[in-house]
Amino acid sequence: MSNITSLHKRELAAILDGFTSFIEQHTDADEREQLYHTWIPLLSTYVTHDSVESAIDEWYAIIQNDSFWLHYIEEQLALTAKPFVRDTLEKWKQPFIFAGHRTPEGTYSCWSDGAKWQVENDHAAYLTGVALPLDDHSVLLVHSFQTDDEFEELLEDGFAESGKTERQAYLNECYLKCLSFLSDNS
Repeated sequence: MSNITSLHKRELAAILDGFTSFIEQHTDADEREQLYHTWIPLLSTYVTHDSVESAIDEWYAIIQNDSFWLHYIEEQLALTAKPFVRDTLEKWKQPFIFAGHRTPEGTYSCWSDGAKWQVENDHAAYLTGVALPLDDHSVLLVHSFQTDDEFEELLEDGFAESGKTERQAYLNECYLKCLSFLSDNS
C-alpha cells in the first residue's frame, strides 16, 4: 500500500472490520457451526481458537461462498466516493488463498504460480492466508499464519493427492485442510 494515505488505510481497515458483523448477520450459522465443529479441533494445536474461528469465517465467506464477500464489497462501493478506495475495493473482488515464501529481494514467491508479490504488513519467511489484491504486485492478507519450508512440501503432496489440476483452485478449495498440515493433529 505504498501510495495509500492514512485516511485511506483507516477507511479500508474499517471496511474489513465491518465484514465480521456482516458474516454473522448474513451467513448460515448452522453451516458455520459445523465448520467450527470439524476444523477447530484439527487446527487449534497450531493457533488459538479465536484465530481458527476467524480463519474459518473468512475462508467460508470470502473464498468458499464468495457471494457474501462480493455483496459486501458492492455495499461498500455504494457508500464511498473516494476513487482510491473504490479502485481498491474493485481489486478486492478477486480474493485468493496465498501461500508462499520470502525471496532474497523481500517479495514473496507464491506457491501456486511462482508470481512475486509484495505482502503488506508481514515479514515472516513463509506464510499463508486469505489475500486481497492491492495492485498487480501487492496483496493485503486478511489474516496470515506463519509456515515453513516443510509446509510447501506438504502442499505439493496434498495437491498431488487431490486430483485437482490447478494449484490455486486447490488452495482456495482446500485451505482448511492445508492449514491442518501445520497442526499436530494432521
